[in-house]
Amino acid sequence: MPGRQLSVVATGDSYQKCADLLLSLICSVVPVSQPSDFGIDFYCQPRIPNGPRTETVAELCSIQVKGGQAGLKYGGLDTNREWKQFEFAWLRSLATPLYLAHVDRDCNAVELFSLWPLWWIFLKAGVPFEVVFTTQPASQDSHIWQEPQASRHNDGEGNGDGMLWTVNLGSPFLRLTMEDLRDPAFRERAVTILRAWIIKDRRTLMLYQLAVPVVTSMAGWSTNSTDGLMEQITYFGNTQPGMNISPLCQTAALILVNLCFNLKAQNDEATYKLVPVLQWLDSQGHLDELGRGLLRDFRDLLALEPPSRTRA
Repeated sequence: MPGRQLSVVATGDSYQKCADLLLSLICSVVPVSQPSDFGIDFYCQPRIPNGPRTETVAELCSIQVKGGQAGLKYGGLDTNREWKQFEFAWLRSLATPLYLAHVDRDCNAVELFSLWPLWWIFLKAGVPFEVVFTTQPASQDSHIWQEPQASRHNDGEGNGDGMLWTVNLGSPFLRLTMEDLRDPAFRERAVTILRAWIIKDRRTLMLYQLAVPVVTSMAGWSTNSTDGLMEQITYFGNTQPGMNISPLCQTAALILVNLCFNLKAQNDEATYKLVPVLQWLDSQGHLDELGRGLLRDFRDLLALEPPSRTRA
C-alpha cells in the first residue's frame, strides 16, 4: 500500500540478499524471481579455477533460504484444513539436490543443511503427512546422522501415511561468513565440501527418479571440514510381492544390455556369464531390441535352450 509495507517483507529480502552475497563468493548464483518461486530461491553451481586467470562451474544445486527464527516444514494442513500433498509431489519431482540456507538474525552468516533425509522418508514410508526440520549449531565435533522420527498426527488420518516426521538435520556442513570468505584457502575448502555433498545427494535423486530405492548420503560430518566425512548407502526393500520389481528390471535391463554390448565388442568371455540374467529379463518382457538381438547371438553361439528351460 502507498507509504508503507509489512516489515517482514524487508526482513525476508535482507536474508535473501545476505545468502546471495555470501554464496556468490564460492558459487555462480542464479536468483529465482518471485513469480517463478515454487520453493527454490537460488540455483547454485560451485566455482572452480581452471586456469591462471579463468574459472568454470560444476554440479548444480538448489537453495531454499530461511532466516532468523523461521523454520522449515513441508506438508500438514493449509488454512482451509486441506492437506498440502502438492508440496511432496513437487519435492519428489526434483532433479537437483535441495539445501536449506539459514541466515542468522543479524545477517552475519549463512549455514547450509542438506535435505536429503526427505528421500529417505519417501522410500521408507511413501508420502508423509508432514515433515518438520530441526537444526543444530555449527560445530567442529562430528555429527552422526540419526534416522527421522515418526509420530501419529491428529490431523493425519487419511492423508498420506498420517504421520508427523521430525528430521534432525544436525549441524551445518558449511557456515559462511564474510570474514572467513576473505581467506582464499577457506573458499577453496568450502567449494570442495559443497561439491562433495552435491555429488552424493545428486546420486540419491538420480536413483529415485530411476525408481531404484537406494539412498547415498553423508552419515557423519563436522562444519567446514573435509575431515571425518562418513558416507553410507541405504537399500530399501518391500515385502509385498511384485513391489519395486518391474521398475528395477527396466533400469537393470538398460545397464546390463549396455554392459554386455561393451563386453562383446571387446571379445570378453565374461559376457556369457550374464546370459542367464538377460534370459530372465527377457522372460519378464524387459529387454529392448538390442538386448533381444544380443541374446539371440549368444544362443546361437552357445546353443542355449529357451529361457523357460535354462540350465543352472
